[in-house]
Amino acid sequence: MGKRLPRDPQKEKAILAASVVAFGTDGFRASTDEIAEMAGVSKGSVFRYFDNKKKLYVAAVHQAMDTLISVVDFNVWTDSDDLIDMIIRATKYKTELSHKYPHEFALLTRVYAHDINIPEQLRNEVFSTFNKWAEQTQNTIVNSVVDKLDLRPELNKEIAKNYLSVTIQAISKRIQIYFEKHPEIKRIEDMTDIISEVKSYMDIIEYGIVKK
Repeated sequence: MGKRLPRDPQKEKAILAASVVAFGTDGFRASTDEIAEMAGVSKGSVFRYFDNKKKLYVAAVHQAMDTLISVVDFNVWTDSDDLIDMIIRATKYKTELSHKYPHEFALLTRVYAHDINIPEQLRNEVFSTFNKWAEQTQNTIVNSVVDKLDLRPELNKEIAKNYLSVTIQAISKRIQIYFEKHPEIKRIEDMTDIISEVKSYMDIIEYGIVKK
């Protein structure tokens, strides 16, 4: 039986980078031939390092998450003075990151959207991993925000966190659409329209929608 060749870290890194691009662009149906060509290796090398396409896909998702974790600056969220500032700054920052790391965001978005081309068992495994990471990230942000708020004493703090988490996600999507439509806007001073809209949402969070 012949000796197994030692792993080449550079080849493995190239395969993972190509996989993030390919799976982010075409989902699970991406061709391993294309991945091998992009990585500058043989198709046999792809499967020598990752055994099969499912394992390669999982590794690519982990790679995308690790890349974003290594660069994301949570201070953008936690250093904000209030909810409005935090939501505006955080969404702008996320939009900028998505432009800087488009393939990582594209791949994770496919996972989050339950890409129908992924086999169900693999989809559940990958989504579970991604969901755990997203939950930890969200908790870090929401915990920091809630700790700064003067909550009504009768409120359950965990329910307040869950409510804020869902609301912030929805508002952030709205702001991201705004930033995508107005890429020329860079300064907070030029964001009067969207800030006014977010203030209205925050007013509803604080005072509700029913007249007392």
